Amino acid sequence: MIELNSAARKSVVSTPPDPNEPNLLGKVTSLVVLLGAGLYFTGWTYRWAYFSFFNLEVSTLNFPFDSFYLAAFHALFGSPFAIIRTAIALILTATAIHLTLWLIKHPVMASLTTLTKRVRSPLLNYARQHPNAWLSQGIQSLVNFSSTQFNSLQFLGSLTIEIVIVLWALTALFWLAQWQADTDAWLDAVNETSTLPIITVVAPDNTVSLGRQLDNPLVNPSGFRIIGDQDLYQRLLGKELTDTSNPETPIVWRLLTDRDGYFYIFPALPDKRDRTLSPPVVMMYESDGGDQLMILSPPTSRN
Repeated sequence: MIELNSAARKSVVSTPPDPNEPNLLGKVTSLVVLLGAGLYFTGWTYRWAYFSFFNLEVSTLNFPFDSFYLAAFHALFGSPFAIIRTAIALILTATAIHLTLWLIKHPVMASLTTLTKRVRSPLLNYARQHPNAWLSQGIQSLVNFSSTQFNSLQFLGSLTIEIVIVLWALTALFWLAQWQADTDAWLDAVNETSTLPIITVVAPDNTVSLGRQLDNPLVNPSGFRIIGDQDLYQRLLGKELTDTSNPETPIVWRLLTDRDGYFYIFPALPDKRDRTLSPPVVMMYESDGGDQLMILSPPTSRN
């Protein structure tokens, strides 16, 4: 009976966890956190580069948090070319990480070891020649000291590996997001390739400083004051109306984005050959009184 109770007690006692056994839940949690941070960084970089093309700051547009993750998936996997580019970047990043760690472990550490030996030799010679000097005891202790006995150095080595991996990963994500953003921004800025909606804004007279009168489109808006570049404003005068009669230089206004009661419109570029151009963006306040009308359309109503 005693033997049975003893066996039962042994079966009840839980076996202590093996410290060498990997913590699966912790690793999965860390992986999810790293993936979330990487995707958010990619999405933020994509939106920052995209709207920088239009001279807008992404932090002022107040995008929702989840939209950055959608932007990240678009930048990395939005097209077959983007998927191929992401795969190539993954291979190159892994290779760069491997080479960097090799450089840190072999050439750099070998150079430090050689330098340490060169420094130790004169110190030991001095200690042997002056055994009774008060400095000799300190030199002997310093030379014979082994820093590998501290766990903190192992932690620093592990931290170095993680820093190298994170830096290369962020670099790859940054360039992938920026390349895709620059490509998308240029395509959206040119009228021939843009997928942004065409916009028509109808507002009461004298409420906007840029626009044409319906009954007299030849009259320029008046009664306004100007601060800044007068030539930039005057270059937009007379181009407020969509006009595709000339296929070489069409005038088509498109909606860039609509955030927090403001909508941003711009005349699409007619020529896609000069990549140094960027369209001017007009910011307009969306009226709450119902006296302003916005019409969005995929194509123009006339050719």
